[in-house]
Amino acid sequence: MTVTGVPVEILALAKDIVVVRTPCGATALLSDGDFIEDVQVVLDPGHGGPVDTGAVGPNGLVERDLNLTLSLATQTELESRGVSVAVTRTRDYATLLATRAAFADAIGAEALVSIHHNAPAAIPSSVPGTEIFVQTDSDQSRRLGGLLYGAVFAALATVDGVAWTTASDAGVVRVLNTRGTDAYGMIRRPVTPTALVELGYIHNASEAAFMATDAYIDIASRALADGIEAYLDTDAPGRGFVDEPRVFDPAFAPGADVCTDPDLE
Repeated sequence: MTVTGVPVEILALAKDIVVVRTPCGATALLSDGDFIEDVQVVLDPGHGGPVDTGAVGPNGLVERDLNLTLSLATQTELESRGVSVAVTRTRDYATLLATRAAFADAIGAEALVSIHHNAPAAIPSSVPGTEIFVQTDSDQSRRLGGLLYGAVFAALATVDGVAWTTASDAGVVRVLNTRGTDAYGMIRRPVTPTALVELGYIHNASEAAFMATDAYIDIASRALADGIEAYLDTDAPGRGFVDEPRVFDPAFAPGADVCTDPDLE
């Protein structure tokens, strides 16, 4: 962790210098900082920075900011339960997908959970449209996704007064591109067992209004922590698995050419 509070991957150590990978994938030399060790779980607040904002709700709620707020609340909840956690970004700055994945792999975490909120709004539903994307060739990713889905869906389904929306195949889903590989970079890149959570639809006015409340952050962070804790401490398989993969070619994520590193010292 740099003195400015930015988590970075160490590439090499010298006598008084640490060589690190910056959030934008460059190499930097640091003279100070704290080692992050013995981490069980990495939380990834999706998007970040002025270019990669993610979706924006009708109420002006920005996904980039909501993902960070929820990730930090989940970190606090997990740490209160004795689970050691690191996050891929600690405030609003850009971080490349490759950097996030490399950070989780380098730290040796047992799980990586990428936190997102979905768009566009889908079909009206009486239940939440929570989706969990998992790695095609990883049984551990599948189990992580199933436990997160069970906990998040159950918690959100208890909330009254929200007009939910959903995709027809919502659940724990494998998403493949037309080349037959995992479509999303945050699923395809990490070796660490990974699940990408789309808790609900920020483009839906009713859901966005709920997501802007402290009650949502409390409910969602506890649910995410429940799913992660079950993954770490039990052999439970989870639920919500969709047999057939979805085929989708997502847009490319913003690259290094539009990525500006935060101050590291």
